[in-house]
This record gives sequence, C-alpha cells and structure tokens, in this order.
Amino acid sequence: MARKPFPRAMAPFYEEQKKREQLESFLTTGTSVLTKHLFGRMKTQAAANAITFNMMIEVETEFLGFRIGIPNIHTAAVTGVKACVGVAGSAPVADYQVFTSPEASEWVDVTWNNGAGTVDLPMRIAEERYSMSYSDMIYLPSIARTDSASGRPLVMVRIEYPAGSTLTTPYNDLYYWRGASAPRIYRSTNQEVQGVTNKATFTQNNVVSSGGDTKAVVPAIQYMTTKRGHQVMIMGDSIQEGLGGQVRDYGAVQRACYELSTPEKPVEYFNAGLHAQAPDVYSRMIEDHIDRVRPTILTYSPWSGNDVAANTGMSVAAQRRYKASLGRVYAALQQRNMKPIIFFPEATPTNAAYRNVGANDQVRRDFNTKFLPGVANGIVMKGYADAFTGSRNASGQDEIKAGLTNDGVHPNDAGYEAIKAVVKAHFQRVLDQTQ
Repeated sequence: MARKPFPRAMAPFYEEQKKREQLESFLTTGTSVLTKHLFGRMKTQAAANAITFNMMIEVETEFLGFRIGIPNIHTAAVTGVKACVGVAGSAPVADYQVFTSPEASEWVDVTWNNGAGTVDLPMRIAEERYSMSYSDMIYLPSIARTDSASGRPLVMVRIEYPAGSTLTTPYNDLYYWRGASAPRIYRSTNQEVQGVTNKATFTQNNVVSSGGDTKAVVPAIQYMTTKRGHQVMIMGDSIQEGLGGQVRDYGAVQRACYELSTPEKPVEYFNAGLHAQAPDVYSRMIEDHIDRVRPTILTYSPWSGNDVAANTGMSVAAQRRYKASLGRVYAALQQRNMKPIIFFPEATPTNAAYRNVGANDQVRRDFNTKFLPGVANGIVMKGYADAFTGSRNASGQDEIKAGLTNDGVHPNDAGYEAIKAVVKAHFQRVLDQTQ
C-alpha cells in the first residue's frame, strides 16, 4: 500500500495545533468576581404607592461578599431607592415566596456611593440602554445550603421604591423563572409597603401589589468568590437574549453556562441581549457594562435578523452596519486592554412563512462561511446554524428544522437544546484549556 505524503499524514496534527494555538492566543486565567444578570431587554412600570420587592436568588458558588446592581430604563432619574440584603440556607418549594426573612432574620442595609443610605438611579443611558447602579460592597459571606446538595448559595434582596416611582422590570416579566422549570432558584413577591425602612411591615399576610406578582425589579448580583471561574457576557438580539422557550430569557448560551458550571469551577453570565434590536443598538451595551462585568468570555452576534427585510433580505447598508458594530466592540475592548475569549454564533435561518427572503438568504450563508471565519481574535461557533437548519426551499431560502421553532424565527426549548449542544462543546474546549 502506498504511503501518504508526509504533509498529508501530519494534517490532523497540524489542525489540532492550529486549534490549540488559537485558544492560547486568547488564553484567560478566569476570574473570582462573578456577575449574575438574568434578563436582557427592560421596560418601565409605574408604581403609584410605595412598593417593596422581596426576592431570593441562587448564585453559582460560595462568596465572601457581594454587591447589587439596580437597572433603570426610565427617561428620568428614579430617586430615594433603598435596599437591604441577607443570606439563606434553604428555599421554599412553592413558586411564590412564602417567607420574608433571611437566616437569623439578619438584614443588612445596603449603602451606596461610599455610605449613603439611598440611591438616585440615573436616567437611562439611551433608548433601550439602561443604567445600572451598583451598591457598595456588602461583606456578608454565604452560608451552606441545608435543603440541597448543589452547593449553590442563596442571596436575599429587598428593594424599596417611594410612591410615584417608575420601576424597571424585565420586558417579558418573570413567569417560569419562579417555578420548577427554572434552571436556578429565583423567588419573588412584592407588597405596597416600605419594607426596607420598616422591615416588619413586609409580611406574607399583606396584599400583593396591584402591579402583579409576575413583575419584579431584578437586580444584578456581583459576588466575590474563593473559586476561579469564568464570567460570560452575552450580546445580541432575541436569540442571544433567549426568547422562545418556556423560561424567559434563557437561550442556548445561558443553558450551556449553567450545565457546565459547578461550585468548584463556576460559570456565570450577564445577559446583555436586546430583542427586537439590531447590532447598531445592542453593540453599544459593551461600553455600558463591560467595565463592571469584565467578562473572560464574550459571546457577540454580529448578525441580526432584525436587519433583514422581508422579500429583499439584508441590504448592503445593513451589512456595512453590522461590520461597523463589530468594530465598536473591538474598540471598546482595545481601549480597556481587555482580552476575553470572543465567540461568534453563526447566523440562523428564518422560515419563509415568517420572513420570506428567497435567494438573498445566500448573504446569510456567506456571512457564516466567508465573513466570520475571516475575523481575527474570535472563535466561530461552527455548527451553530446547522443545528437549527432544515431543508432549503425552491427559492433558495433555508428553513428551520422541523420541531425546533414555534414562530418561524426563535428557537423553542427543543431548538435551544439543539443549539446548546454546539455552544457547550465550544465552551468545554475553553474550560479544558483554562481551568
């Protein structure tokens, strides 16, 4: 049998070396400061009366201390906001929070800006871009769980707004984040009392506020750990934010993070996705939040279906915009000398019944096979689009694989699970190299 020429015989070795060198060029040592932020796009809601939100949030690993961040998407500042926090060793089984106090009833009043007892939340940065006000550090360590062997601690947070405030809440509300379907424990309820000023006024016997219990102000939780893990920041449109599944704002990247995360090697995410927005808007979220979040892994989607017009597809002008927006992301990182590992999800198809683009769908395929692989300093999630793509119709448009979408554009739970397998494999390579 003829022997293969030496270069061909060594091809698999060279390919593996190429992959390894690519990872090494992005190598990060991880971080021990993690920031949890579950929801992407925000909306406002008026509160006629004073209102307090009482909640429990599960984080990925033990912590030495933490701070909270409160978003504001209102066009004006929201003044006089108060908060207190605690820790807990167990969570209720019920979807609704049926208790009001942390471990040993120990509430710690939160301070802001080096000691102030209240905070004035600055107005939004721009349309769709919320400000995020972080508290002073709270040196309250986590305690062990008594109801679970997961090892993931519980934080309790109360946030009080004065009467007449405008609240910032997740755009699609809470829903299944509070039930058994949620990947991590989140419990919340609210009452029209001043439950931080006078903690005893917040009782489970009071009437839930007229705003409804599916709405809540959900803070970011930034916690200092004793472990070394990875901080993921998710940027993109609705598919990156995570619309389409039963649990709101829980997409493929989020699922991969929490399936790979362990208390010894935590993986946490900050959801900066914005549904119904194009790259020119959501790319700006990096400058709004990166200084605080400081991700070790950044997933950024240069392509958005929100820039694809029905019948004609993506225009040349829109293609120029997504390139300019990618430049904005790189500039923000370069200015700060930050070097996270950057992952690019491939552009996914839409069904013709939802948005008919015909032969122009080739622009999307060329984006995946020609543009993305040519972008230095980033790793393409190869297979991301294929996991979601079915057959090609007669006009040249790829359709979504049967059973993976309910609306013809967003993945449903089965769709996110299919894409998650691809994301998880790419993330696992990074974790194997860096932890």
